[in-house]
Amino acid sequence: MKSLAASGVALLLLASSVGLSCAQDFKGAIDVCTKEFEMDMDVVISLKYGDFSERDPLIECFTECLMKRSGFMFDDFTYNKTLIIGFAGRYLEPEGAQYVYDNCIDKFGTTVCVTGFEMYQCIHETAVAEWVDSNF
Repeated sequence: MKSLAASGVALLLLASSVGLSCAQDFKGAIDVCTKEFEMDMDVVISLKYGDFSERDPLIECFTECLMKRSGFMFDDFTYNKTLIIGFAGRYLEPEGAQYVYDNCIDKFGTTVCVTGFEMYQCIHETAVAEWVDSNF
């Protein structure tokens, strides 16, 4: 049941975000990064829906591109707290959105690409888990 709910949340997050300015930035980031890295659309769609089973240096750098182009992550390995909490806050109560940020802020990999992937995965998984926990 929770797996089905999590899938529904991912669809809801994706569908709901089309009209939002932050999501517009994220959609634009997806478009730019997909072209820049010549990513297979199946991989892009999998990542959008929270499937992190495929992972290699190209995918890691693609997600780093998404994080930077969307404004969530800066070149110096810091994160845009306001943007991340604001984005998560569209779907979660304020304390849940803060938890997403607090839970993910320490995600650092050995390279900026690994860090981008880890942060993207953490935000996605934590936000979905928080939404499921608060709604079921």
